[in-house]
Amino acid sequence: MSTWDKLLVSKPVLVCAMPLRKPSFYYLPTSCEAVELRLDYMENLALTQEVKKVIEDYASHYPTIVTVRERSEGGNRNVNPEVKYGILEFSKSVGAVPDIEVDLLIKHPDMYGDIAEGSILSRHVFNKDVNTYELALRDLDVARRFKALVYKVFSINDDDFLNLLRLVSIGDVHVAVIPRNPTHRAVSMIMGSALMYCSVRGKTGPGQLSIGLCNKVKLLKNSLLMFNRE
Repeated sequence: MSTWDKLLVSKPVLVCAMPLRKPSFYYLPTSCEAVELRLDYMENLALTQEVKKVIEDYASHYPTIVTVRERSEGGNRNVNPEVKYGILEFSKSVGAVPDIEVDLLIKHPDMYGDIAEGSILSRHVFNKDVNTYELALRDLDVARRFKALVYKVFSINDDDFLNLLRLVSIGDVHVAVIPRNPTHRAVSMIMGSALMYCSVRGKTGPGQLSIGLCNKVKLLKNSLLMFNRE
């Protein structure tokens, strides 16, 4: 059983989201069960030796997700597509998990298909007119086809939340439901979201809870599970 398989036995995995503005390694609070490196926060991002080293350093200390978020899906700045692919490909080669937007994989299956297996496939909805649940159902077919580790969906639409929660128990794919509403995030954790992204050195998304609050919610969930067994 892989490290991630073991972590996903006790959902949600608490992922500390790190907005890296320079290639520096930081030790994380003990409550962090994994780390996400948001490399789209770096200016003039390139696959330099310094960037390679920081990815390797994190991957050798923590279960690591590497993200270069598309600007259209909440990224901090535009990144050269070839640089992005090179970083994600390198990350996978050193044991980190790449985050790949579903639309990017659909658009470039010959390129991203090679690194999609065991990755996180993600969708981020910032348009209130989009039915996120229907979109997620289609995305899940892509996640199954490419054997993704986790399908992650973020939405600003509160009306989609209850329907999205139905996806966490589908069984054949690990699903992370990440709402914008902070209260909904706590509910998503309790209901079995595969991952929850938590802030540790500044928020990387709207509604993000601190790692301290995330840990308290997970402890509450575990207490409720123990209570139900008695």
